[in-house]
Amino acid sequence: MGKVILGLAAPHNPNITSHPDKMSLEVQSKLDSGFGHLKGRLSEASPDCLLILTSDHVTNFFYNNAPMFCLGVSDTCTGPAPKELSELNIPRATLKVDTTMAKGLLNYGIESGIDFSYSREMILDHAFMVPLSLLTPHMDLPIVPLHINGMLPPRPTAARCFRLGQQIGEYIRNHYDGNVAVLASGSFSGDIGGPKMGSIDTALDLEFLDLVRDAKGQEMVDKATAETLERAGVANEILIWIALQGVLGNLKPSFTDYICGKDWSTAATLATWQPNLR
Repeated sequence: MGKVILGLAAPHNPNITSHPDKMSLEVQSKLDSGFGHLKGRLSEASPDCLLILTSDHVTNFFYNNAPMFCLGVSDTCTGPAPKELSELNIPRATLKVDTTMAKGLLNYGIESGIDFSYSREMILDHAFMVPLSLLTPHMDLPIVPLHINGMLPPRPTAARCFRLGQQIGEYIRNHYDGNVAVLASGSFSGDIGGPKMGSIDTALDLEFLDLVRDAKGQEMVDKATAETLERAGVANEILIWIALQGVLGNLKPSFTDYICGKDWSTAATLATWQPNLR
């Protein structure tokens, strides 16, 4: 049956593509190197599709309609979002969706107790397009976009996101015929649009990164309390990383990097997991 052949985690700060001048040359060089490493591993793995875990940034969803989990199941998805196109410095592109994977996961999830929503009109905002533009710039790798609500309270619990990841792994291994790479797009902390905007909680970032390095998924869940998520800020993606760890189980990353620049609103954490290196 199917295999998860690669795990990836990367930031999606829109400044990466829209305002690289806001980074020092040192930070920019480190970021280029980190993304280059991830891009190389993705090229070597040559998966059949890339499952992208991230949180919509009030492009598709707002308080009038805020699903916990939503799969994009249309034949294609397009990005960047119109509201971001002039700033993001990424050409508009239409990406093929692996509908066999997307619809299969949707049906499996509903049968297995996952409260999935689905969309046939999902727009790919910067949370998808920034890492895609750097990891697969030709936009020719089929994707499966999965929104996990990390921004609009009430959010799903960390335990539910961890179990979601486990269930995704179960579906791939037992019901999908193909090789899958899984990308978690986001940072541990970031108060974009919040009162702490511009500050970076390095201590919290590194605490979670240590847990990632040791593949301590349950400890990540235990640490991701409501108070911790509040501390992490409006635009934290801790739940995204926890879902990815659920997919990967006790696999430790083969590469991690943490890049923090004072002029940035979030730090950049990057990682790869290579199951075949076990």
